[in-house]
Amino acid sequence: MEETIINAVVKAQAKAILATIIRTEGSTPRDLGTQMLVMDTSQTIGTIGGGTAEKLITNRALALLTSNEEIYAEIFHQAINPESHTDKFSVCGATIDVLLEPIQDKNFWQFLQDLLKRGKDSVLVTSLVPPYSRSIFDTNGNLLLGQPQNEFVLSAIKRQEIISGKSAEVIGNSEEYRWFVDPVKKTERLLILGAGHMAREVAFYAKALDFQVSVIDDRPTFALPELFSCAHSVICSDFADGIKKYEPNRDTYVVIATRSHPTDGECLKEVLNFPTKYVGMLGSTKKIAAIVNFLRERGYSSQALASLKAPIGLDINAQTPSEIAISILAEIISVKRSLSSPQ
Repeated sequence: MEETIINAVVKAQAKAILATIIRTEGSTPRDLGTQMLVMDTSQTIGTIGGGTAEKLITNRALALLTSNEEIYAEIFHQAINPESHTDKFSVCGATIDVLLEPIQDKNFWQFLQDLLKRGKDSVLVTSLVPPYSRSIFDTNGNLLLGQPQNEFVLSAIKRQEIISGKSAEVIGNSEEYRWFVDPVKKTERLLILGAGHMAREVAFYAKALDFQVSVIDDRPTFALPELFSCAHSVICSDFADGIKKYEPNRDTYVVIATRSHPTDGECLKEVLNFPTKYVGMLGSTKKIAAIVNFLRERGYSSQALASLKAPIGLDINAQTPSEIAISILAEIISVKRSLSSPQ
């Protein structure tokens, strides 16, 4: 389960339903465990694939939220229309099952958020039998919060496999005993500022490294989701505003690769206001020196500016966009591993 979804649930002021893909059949654009939060204001956070199928699922969630009756969790089965070729879900024979759960106990989600803040890995277990009760277990199999989930047994090997793989699974096959098991780990985020050719290459390779990739650009013709199929989100926004709304944190790696010196400087200036694990900027030594001197003259400390990785990437004599992207991600991995290694 993604940390961003947990934070969104905790922050939600409106009535909301959490939609989780618990079964896929055929070729679908999003995997098991993908989630979307639907508010009664019609706002959504996250995506379960877009297109007609997501719209129908969203409509069902809104119907539940606006009903005068008490809301109960349910499993929504969505067959994919093979004739609607304009739909990203349109693959012959594809279907998904989505668990729609009303957000009712904020204390449960606050507890999960607190575990993440303390760096504690956990496993979220949801019974797929009504009333779809939820529980939180630690990585040793101890129940931390929620229902006991009678008959649920997960071996130490299986727990470690799920945690290390960061992927959700359905355990059990009977109608009476079936659970959705979802690892909850801190999300390592990669924010790419600029949506040019280099950004596309970095996003492509970063997805395979399990980064949650987001891209920001102020040009509508560049900030297009279809150009970044591997990205979690593509945001068309003024850079400063986009960075503020994104809120980089201590699990965020930032790559600055915009179209010009002024926008690079604007991005660096804003990013330095947030705690991040890595900030790298694409460009020549001369350009980088000019931007750094500009910010230093405006009061940014040498210590803050020293954290900037520029020129960006490990020196592997990279030349093509793909090679440069790999050099950038190699540097990010180096930083990531050095920070996680015992001292």
